[in-house]
Amino acid sequence: MDSKKGKAKYIFIVLFVLILASVFWTYASFSLLGPKDLGVRYTHEDYVSALKKTGIQVEYEGLTGEALEEYKEQNKRTGEKKSIHDYNFEFSEYERKEFTLTNEEATALLNELAPGFWWFDNLQVKVLPDGTMEGSSTADIKRLKADLYSDVADDVPLPLPDKMNIYSKGKISITNNKLSGDPETFNVGAVSLPDRYLEEDSVNTMEEYFPRIYTVVPGLEITSLTSNSEGKFVFDGIIPQKVSVTAK
Repeated sequence: MDSKKGKAKYIFIVLFVLILASVFWTYASFSLLGPKDLGVRYTHEDYVSALKKTGIQVEYEGLTGEALEEYKEQNKRTGEKKSIHDYNFEFSEYERKEFTLTNEEATALLNELAPGFWWFDNLQVKVLPDGTMEGSSTADIKRLKADLYSDVADDVPLPLPDKMNIYSKGKISITNNKLSGDPETFNVGAVSLPDRYLEEDSVNTMEEYFPRIYTVVPGLEITSLTSNSEGKFVFDGIIPQKVSVTAK
């Protein structure tokens, strides 16, 4: 009898530990662990190549070129993030640009152009052979709500963590600054968003609010952002060639 009780107790403890580990893993996957790895690795040369194609030149508090790159590296080590509301942004010398970016160049540009202000860490973007796009990152939910979505932040029915790992896959394009998407998958941490949230009404809501991330740049006109058969991002639009950032 005692041996049976001991065995039952052992099984209960094992099950409890497994359940606890599963709950922790799910919770940790939201923000404690890194986002899904898409296998995209970029170098400084990829970033330089992307800048050359776009023509964008950034000046931050008088810093440009190598001095700015050194400052950005120091800032990465401290992990300091800034609010767009605390700075003045001057965009000028707009030009029409047509170019293609590899997965590495696009990922480098998004991560390195303004990391102190960007709302997504460890971001990777990728075009698959069939033209489907993937994206993975840790989203800074707290700063996104403060910087871009303060008017609707209180409408979210559930409390959200300050940071969340997100992954998406599907057909995505932008035409005349309007986002169009046909998502196959959208994960928050290790949890897949139920299919009902990927239906037309929910997708239309995402298409309405997501563009705030890129239309925060005044005068930016994305005529077309798609992918080609070579697995590259294809851009056509009007973008600023100079960006000057100063503290208010």
